[in-house]
Amino acid sequence: MLHSSTLSVVMSIAILITACSACASPTQTQPEQITPVVLDSSQIFTIFSQTNKQNYRIQARLPGSYQNNPSKQYPVIIKVDGQWDFPLAASVFNNIYFDGQMPETIIIGIDWADVKGNIHATRARDLLPAPMGRFAGSGQAKKFVDVLAKEIIPELNNRFRLNGQEFLLGGSWGATFVTFALLEQPNIFDGAIAIAGDYTTASDVFDKQIKSLSGSNALAGKRLYIGIGDGDAVAPAVLAYAEKLKQAKLTGFQLKLDHLAGYGHSGMNVPGYAAGYQHIFERPRLSLATETLNQFVGKYKSVGENPDELVIQAHPQGLIIATDEEKISLLAKSENSFYHPGRFLNVTFEGTRAKVETFFGETIYQRVDVKSKK
Repeated sequence: MLHSSTLSVVMSIAILITACSACASPTQTQPEQITPVVLDSSQIFTIFSQTNKQNYRIQARLPGSYQNNPSKQYPVIIKVDGQWDFPLAASVFNNIYFDGQMPETIIIGIDWADVKGNIHATRARDLLPAPMGRFAGSGQAKKFVDVLAKEIIPELNNRFRLNGQEFLLGGSWGATFVTFALLEQPNIFDGAIAIAGDYTTASDVFDKQIKSLSGSNALAGKRLYIGIGDGDAVAPAVLAYAEKLKQAKLTGFQLKLDHLAGYGHSGMNVPGYAAGYQHIFERPRLSLATETLNQFVGKYKSVGENPDELVIQAHPQGLIIATDEEKISLLAKSENSFYHPGRFLNVTFEGTRAKVETFFGETIYQRVDVKSKK
């Protein structure tokens, strides 16, 4: 016979087990409501290539003004190998745009959404300019350049308001491809961002490209950013390739190389995307004559309700905006357009008026005197 205190403990445990079982019963549990996360101004669709007999999934991230400004056109950055870090490419755009260092841009990711089996075999087919022994059918990057130029980009132009500026972005084999594509068809692409590319698999192809372009102006106005971390095994080959490009003396070609300490093969994407965006959209830094700068000097008041004031002064490199809180130096983009290199601040002069543009909008100022020359 159980002692009364023991019996009490047993009954308490039985009640607890029964209660917990009831809680776990499917008839007592309400299904959790899950709301999928959808990024604003984003689209996903498929383009079928007749050339490759391949479906390409397109992820598109549109700028904030796209829906409300139907007359505005935009540059486009095409991220190959988009299945891995297209969201990173889109997020970095948000940061660099907020700082005023790039214009509103459509970001596109391209990948192979319906590929079954080894995705690397398909990547090797489209992204590598020369065959790699362990992947049958690899090394058809030239064909994929045609797919972009003749099928995907025309379809993007049909769907979106592009302004004709087309840039490429890629890491690893994607970097190999975008470098190859830019040198292969500079008439199609305005620039490329290449992070941690493998230039050894197709070294003969790249050497032939450089040799054929050496000393020419075929890449005039084009921009290439190459980023590599010092912890990456491919760093020596990347540095060697960049040096070959420099030695080729390509007239008007804007090449920037970043070799950063502390980054490996994939981690270099984080600083590389940001620096790449800054490079391909780098603005002029003009040196203007003193008499040109002095025509903008003076005190200005904003037009409209609750007017505020600012003072424009000249300095050897451009202009200064002086407010009650601070003095902000501006560089010259043109003879009447100025900007701050590290924040979203653009000033354009038209006659005696100044249009000041920030991330939050535009304000028109009217000059009220010219007594603030320095």
